Amino acid sequence: MQGVILAMDMSVTEAQRLRTRRTLWGLTGQGASLFIALVLVLYGLLPAMLLGLFAAAVVLIALVFLLLIRTGVNLRFADPSMTAAQIITSLWPAIFMMFFVSDPQARTAFLFLATGGLLFGLFALHRREMMAVSVTIVCSYLLLLLALQYWAPQRIDWRAESVIVFAYAVVLVMVTYIGSYIADIRNRLREQNRQLEVLASRDPLTQLPNRRALLGQMSREIRRAERRSPDSTELCISMIDIDHFKGINDEYGHDVGDAVLTQFSEILGESIREGDFVGRFGGEEFVLLLPETTLDAARTVTDRVRAAVAAARFQGLPEGVGVTISQGVALHVRGDTLDATIKRADQALYRAKSSGRDRIIVSA
Repeated sequence: MQGVILAMDMSVTEAQRLRTRRTLWGLTGQGASLFIALVLVLYGLLPAMLLGLFAAAVVLIALVFLLLIRTGVNLRFADPSMTAAQIITSLWPAIFMMFFVSDPQARTAFLFLATGGLLFGLFALHRREMMAVSVTIVCSYLLLLLALQYWAPQRIDWRAESVIVFAYAVVLVMVTYIGSYIADIRNRLREQNRQLEVLASRDPLTQLPNRRALLGQMSREIRRAERRSPDSTELCISMIDIDHFKGINDEYGHDVGDAVLTQFSEILGESIREGDFVGRFGGEEFVLLLPETTLDAARTVTDRVRAAVAAARFQGLPEGVGVTISQGVALHVRGDTLDATIKRADQALYRAKSSGRDRIIVSA
């Protein structure tokens, strides 16, 4: 369980770092808007006094979003990246500056950058959300035109502006649909890759982790045990073998043998503790990984598994025919390799089978 929690914490931390980077990328885009404003000031198309105000607004907005990410407040939101909010709020300072631009054609430069900002929505927004952001951008520009019509009608030509608004709305719709289509493809590929990873790490019959996933988990647990203090490094491995499994296949058929393996896997999953890890090592051999467990505690867990299997009624087998297991338990020794620990558990399993089966042999 601690391993799962640690993995979740690492995932959240990485996601927060990515959100921070995206916010900084957006700030870079705002830097381009600031450069355009500077050029307009140099050309005499924008009052110089507004440049500092625009820069302060851009920095303040970025700092607010970075603070929300840094403090983790963003994790309370439906979209922790706050994508739509960042796109829209970064537009408002530009809309304010566009009101004071004396040349109507120069205002379109800010619109181009707003289109670039919309592309950030591809990371997190669905098509409807992208469309809502696009509508907000167009409506914001229309409000700007209405404000100009009321306070500075000399700086607006509705014939040209109507064409610009229509063309810009078409561009936003195209960006929204094409972008969301690409995003859908990316999401489907991500889901397919996730499913392939699951399939690659699962045994198709028992649905338990396969040998590859099992060895990977064992390696991680050993590294984790090595990092802990010497008095808390207990890590035990139990090799499990179903007794006389070949005889079950030979006498009752492979279908029954597969059913026994499947039911045995379910019993294993129900008998172990939360935080333990079990997988199919191959054939009728399974491995039980017991993190932070002493040999005495491991003996208790493995004996509970043995008793549960012995008491179970396995489907496909005649009345009175049961299944037993043999187990070899080994304590991981600090400094030993994974292969060395597995070998000692396997040797203990061999002794359990050679001494009569249906028993547990512990190798310190």
